Amino acid sequence: MFKFLSKALGVCGYIVQYGCITHCTFEYIGDFVVCVGPSMEPTLTTNNVLITDRITPRLAKLQRGDIIITKSPTNPVQHVCKRIIGMPGDRIMTRASFNLNPLSNTYTIYTAVLPNVGSEVHADEQRPKSKSHQHYEAMVKLREKVDYVSNSVEETERKMPDTANQPQRVAMDSDGRGMEMEMPPEPRTSIVTVPRGHLWIEGDNVQNSSDSRNYGPVPIGLVKSRAVCRLWPLSEFKLFI
Repeated sequence: MFKFLSKALGVCGYIVQYGCITHCTFEYIGDFVVCVGPSMEPTLTTNNVLITDRITPRLAKLQRGDIIITKSPTNPVQHVCKRIIGMPGDRIMTRASFNLNPLSNTYTIYTAVLPNVGSEVHADEQRPKSKSHQHYEAMVKLREKVDYVSNSVEETERKMPDTANQPQRVAMDSDGRGMEMEMPPEPRTSIVTVPRGHLWIEGDNVQNSSDSRNYGPVPIGLVKSRAVCRLWPLSEFKLFI
């Protein structure tokens, strides 16, 4: 009887020991993640199994383009898999584009990362301008133009008169009869600067993804891990680092 109890306690001790090792490994080093949903298609599809790294987010080594697993800002019990588009300090230009389906009033928001202004570029204006310098000046002018367009669109929206009591615009067909035309609103362009300690994340499937375009920049503290590779299916094994 005593030998049986000693063996049972020994087995329980090994179970607890290996359980603690497994928990610490999955919590602080890395774990396995099963993807569900279409937001990262075609890069990742449903039932893909990823090996993720939990060390990189803790060391603040995340980079633009990394695929990360983070808690959803709108539902803390849910985890989402997205790609980092903007780092802290990046300027993100968002623009709404209406879908081509005439029976649908939905639209898709597209984003672009604008270049940041560096003071070191203007240190020596005596030297001849290189191609990279000329490209930089062109990007600066483009950013100023985008700022102007963004401000103009916002001012237009504020100054737009109330059209509720105005006559409805119609187009005349060949028989002289009126056809109602519903003009969609102008797509809005805006620029968002990613705050310190936040990331701008998006799904690769931009037309079917809920991400920073809907809820804004995400705190880095919500990031759980970074995708290292796709383990399953084996025929589609791929490294993401």
